[in-house]
Amino acid sequence: MRRRAGPGACARYRRLGCAAVRGPHRREAPRTTQRGGQLNVKFEHDGGAFRVRGEGRVRWNDAYRGGVYSREARDAYVRSADWRELYIAGEAAGWNLSAGLQQVVWGKADNLRVVDMVNPVDLRDFILPELNDYRKPVPMVRGTRAVGDWQLELLYLPRFVPTRYARPGSEFDLAQPDPELLASVQLLPEQRPSKSFRGGELGMQVSRSFGALDLSGYLFHTWDDNPVYRFLPAQDGAGQPAVGLQPAYRRQSMAGLSLAHAMGNGLVLRSELAYVPNFTYMVAAGSEDGLARSATLTGLLGLDYVWRDWLLSAQVTDRHIDAWDRSYLLRKHDPMVTLAATGTAMAGKLDSRLSLARFAGTGGYVAQARGTWKPDDSWAYTAGVDVFGGDPAGIFGRFRNKDRLWFELKYHF
Repeated sequence: MRRRAGPGACARYRRLGCAAVRGPHRREAPRTTQRGGQLNVKFEHDGGAFRVRGEGRVRWNDAYRGGVYSREARDAYVRSADWRELYIAGEAAGWNLSAGLQQVVWGKADNLRVVDMVNPVDLRDFILPELNDYRKPVPMVRGTRAVGDWQLELLYLPRFVPTRYARPGSEFDLAQPDPELLASVQLLPEQRPSKSFRGGELGMQVSRSFGALDLSGYLFHTWDDNPVYRFLPAQDGAGQPAVGLQPAYRRQSMAGLSLAHAMGNGLVLRSELAYVPNFTYMVAAGSEDGLARSATLTGLLGLDYVWRDWLLSAQVTDRHIDAWDRSYLLRKHDPMVTLAATGTAMAGKLDSRLSLARFAGTGGYVAQARGTWKPDDSWAYTAGVDVFGGDPAGIFGRFRNKDRLWFELKYHF
């Protein structure tokens, strides 16, 4: 009954890999935002006492060759390659051990991240792909074993890897930080965590099933994957005093809990809680460097219903900032509601998914629909649509002019 995020673009097929071509189209210029595709290649070697597993991905997008996007975006996205995983695994003293580039999924949410903090994300395509396709693998040492009726997982991440925002001037540039703010300050080099042992991240998960109830607990001593911007004294190009703005990543700890309870009649109740006692926020007043720390509790409640060949899912998530006041540069509560329907038809040859994510307070939303026709085990034809709406200052509303219709042809080998 353990619920995981959906499989990635190729992970659902136990093959050597896949190749795909995609062509999104929208109403406003540039009408074609992607002319290219990707190639995923997997390999696995069983050496008896150890196993080596890897998956590499190459992506290309000739739409960035035009003059609409920035040179930085063109250099990054016309051709790119990355590892989806690359690690060695084995067994020793009752432990299942692995080391290398890995992805670890915590929690039972559907494409939302509450306790799922281990891996950062790559937002070049915002949050439109499946979560497993934009979650970034990171170097880690991982060990799992059974302890009585419990399952124990320990993690050590020696090198911090932050969220990768879309490049400035690209299709889904989030403009971090605000260009108006940059016009009045001097942007300083970012402050990264040290590469020493103490600069690493430590995590632990314990989980157990109690009949129809799956329960997991989490501890994670980590860094916030997203930078905060602090004010520091600086000098301008002429050597005169100026206000500096430095992106920095702050240390934090998380204690979390997730559960899934099968209630019968096709219903599954899911919940997640994450408590961070020292989350760092940007504030407009009351702090010399523009930062403040506060205990923060984030929660999620979800309900799934299986009806014939369809999985219907509803979720609501919100946060509570303990020390919040009007100087904070975000809302105290930020509830989001998600609805999704995923199903199959025609003897499994047709897969469909409809989804809606909407901020209850600000009204911004993104709606998605896609259908995939699989005539055989090798070919897959997909058509989809992504629609944004809401206040242009909001996280979804800022992309309200980027609605798109897209098509994808995929071959698995």
